Amino acid sequence: MAGAERVVFRWARDACEPDDISDLPVRAFRDFRGQIRMTISPLRNRRITGPDFGNLRHPCVVSLGSHADPEPGRFSDREWVAATYTEDGRNVTALVHNEFQGHLRPGDCPSRRYFSCWYNAVTLAHSGDGGQTFEHVAPPAHLVAAPLYPYRPDSGPVGILEPSNIVLNRHDGYRYTLMNVRRFGAQRRGTCVLRSRTPARADSWRAWGGTAFDRRMTSPYSSLGTPVTARMCEPVSRQEIEGMSQSLTYNTYFNRFLLVGRAGRWEPHRRHVVWGFYFSLSKDLLNWTERRLIMETEYTDSYRCGDRHPSNYASVIDPRSRSRNFDTSGRRADLYFTRFNYAGCRQTQNRDFRRVPIEFSK
Repeated sequence: MAGAERVVFRWARDACEPDDISDLPVRAFRDFRGQIRMTISPLRNRRITGPDFGNLRHPCVVSLGSHADPEPGRFSDREWVAATYTEDGRNVTALVHNEFQGHLRPGDCPSRRYFSCWYNAVTLAHSGDGGQTFEHVAPPAHLVAAPLYPYRPDSGPVGILEPSNIVLNRHDGYRYTLMNVRRFGAQRRGTCVLRSRTPARADSWRAWGGTAFDRRMTSPYSSLGTPVTARMCEPVSRQEIEGMSQSLTYNTYFNRFLLVGRAGRWEPHRRHVVWGFYFSLSKDLLNWTERRLIMETEYTDSYRCGDRHPSNYASVIDPRSRSRNFDTSGRRADLYFTRFNYAGCRQTQNRDFRRVPIEFSK
């Protein structure tokens, strides 16, 4: 059940710069001073801070800028902080959604189309000051998960993207994340699961390969002699969750892991696909229940002129969570997302960051 929406932040009015528009779900943690730090991820990653979720402000300080490296094999081009995790509130690990955007470099993209030359990977960054600033080690030592193949112009979109929250599984001591994986070559599309006991080490993350967490998704540029099957993750519960990966928590009401993200589902009685934010539950992060609708909303890919403004980038945050990383949730929580305000049936940079109280039922 979803409650009334509240606008938390209006990008068109409150952004520090015109292109400061959030392009990933927000993440939150409590720093060593007891302050809430919520990451927002335009090209120059920034933060919203405050003593609680009702009193957040935007200090307009860049925490991680994009390196804009022109070499795709260094995986350091356009960078968005996608997930954060900290034990002490001072030392913070971040998973970074990295895009090599070939369309910005005519010599690397004959078509000059964004998605055709979109090459994605997930990297790692660190902060030692409570998330005020992040940096990563020199490439490729920062690489967590890379595509199976080197960059090829006009073959995209390709790669691994949109990692979820990093969540501690208290039963085995591992930290887990889910990632959306695009189909290309031998790699099947869907949601892949990665885990690590030492999440601050990029080389410690291993992906589920179908029978065990035994796949290191290394760079195709340095693994030319390694079979792709040794680096390929196996998507989980494809029918139930498709490629959902936006928000992951352990839910104390269901006593299950809770996955929330954008998806669609064919509804026979309505004779069309219903788009919106859905949730699914799991005991082991590998086997997920059939997704259920939280809130119906158009998505940018499903939008048609005359539809309601579409939304994306769902994130569930329970302000009552006792976890420093807010990686647990209860029966009641808040659903954060970005609404795209279209004008003349076209997407603009006018977006709203919104919050909706939600309540689950069994």
